[in-house]
Amino acid sequence: MAKMRILVLITGLLSCLPTHSALACRYNVRETGFVDLGIESYYLFGFVGADTPADITSSFKEISYAALMDSNVKVEIIDTNDQKGHPAMKLLDSKPRQSLPCAVLLSPDGQSLAVPITEPGKPFKDTLRAAMEKILSSAQRKKILQKVAKAYGIVLLIEGAKPQENKKAKDTAAAAIELVSSQLEMMPNPIKYPPELVVMNSKAFSREDILLWSFGIEDKEPNEPYAAVLYGRARWIGPLFKGPEITENNLAGVLFVVGGDCECGIDYRWLQGTMLPAKWNKKLHKIAVDSLGFDPESPMIKMEMSSIIGRGLGPYYYGGGPFGYQELTVESDSNDVELYNVDSNAAEPNANELEIVDSNAAEPNISEPKTVEPITAIERLAPNQVTTIAAPEPNTVQPSASKPAKVQSTLRYTILVLVILTALVIIFGTAILVRANRK
Repeated sequence: MAKMRILVLITGLLSCLPTHSALACRYNVRETGFVDLGIESYYLFGFVGADTPADITSSFKEISYAALMDSNVKVEIIDTNDQKGHPAMKLLDSKPRQSLPCAVLLSPDGQSLAVPITEPGKPFKDTLRAAMEKILSSAQRKKILQKVAKAYGIVLLIEGAKPQENKKAKDTAAAAIELVSSQLEMMPNPIKYPPELVVMNSKAFSREDILLWSFGIEDKEPNEPYAAVLYGRARWIGPLFKGPEITENNLAGVLFVVGGDCECGIDYRWLQGTMLPAKWNKKLHKIAVDSLGFDPESPMIKMEMSSIIGRGLGPYYYGGGPFGYQELTVESDSNDVELYNVDSNAAEPNANELEIVDSNAAEPNISEPKTVEPITAIERLAPNQVTTIAAPEPNTVQPSASKPAKVQSTLRYTILVLVILTALVIIFGTAILVRANRK
């Protein structure tokens, strides 16, 4: 019996050995999503002219800067007379003619939106404050922020015009969430609260134009349902799925990435999805800290995550404004997307170039070093604008992929270790029993 107890003890100790790689990152993708490194800001460009009264110009600056402080929207006021060569003037020229003062909002993904800041018969200060509030907040965004601050992440379902399709999409999203929820214990870092579903119905469309615009949805009343995955600090990760693309595999595939190791071989562009335009207040911050077990605003945490993300970003990781430029040498045999007119805040080259001025402009010769002009086009990262699932690009999801590569490799590793441990237990156990019988 003593020999049997020893055998049981050995078996128990072996079963407690760690089965995860010792080199695993201490953070998962969700956790990196709470750190704002300032590389994916929105920009609000305010335009004034020579005829704009001085008090209007000063109010424009004071109110917009104060309102957008502590948000992911940066502001710059431009005098159209003195700053005719400012690159943002191209944004103004691309919109229907507006009377000054006016404003244009630029997304990290490249799309721009004219924001009304004046209204006949109303004081400018009041209409400007209302415009700033609309840029940063809405009922759906408040709900999203409350959910992602605590939960694993969310699936946002934007309903279309057909109830039957909406029900199918809702059931599909629920199934994907259930699948991921059943695997939470298998994640590199356990996450207490599972993903949740947030549904936006057609009645909210008129009040959610900024939210729809941030997803690149131009239809004021979408005909088909859309679905997107959000996590961390209300970051949008992966493609925007539309209609038939809303499948359990597609949604689960993106959701599994959120729980994956931040250094598990996932393309760096997965780690810092585009944030929704919003203000992250102290209440939300506290909820996130309680959920994470650490403060994502800690300078040490920011430095560590900046290093992790920076290693993936490589030559794309540099600061500056949205219209900065950089000289890049691209080898002629490279398979990468052409890198020119790179935005100083962009985290990746834009696969779908957004030409603001001349969409027919000739492409540069990439066989030799390219000196980039200050701006001839605004190219932003567009990881979330993919709506077809055709190839394993960093921001598309294969329909057949139900888990990211890290989860699958970890499972294979775990199975291999368990097989080896089981074989060792059998061998040593047999030897012990044989010796016991001989005695």
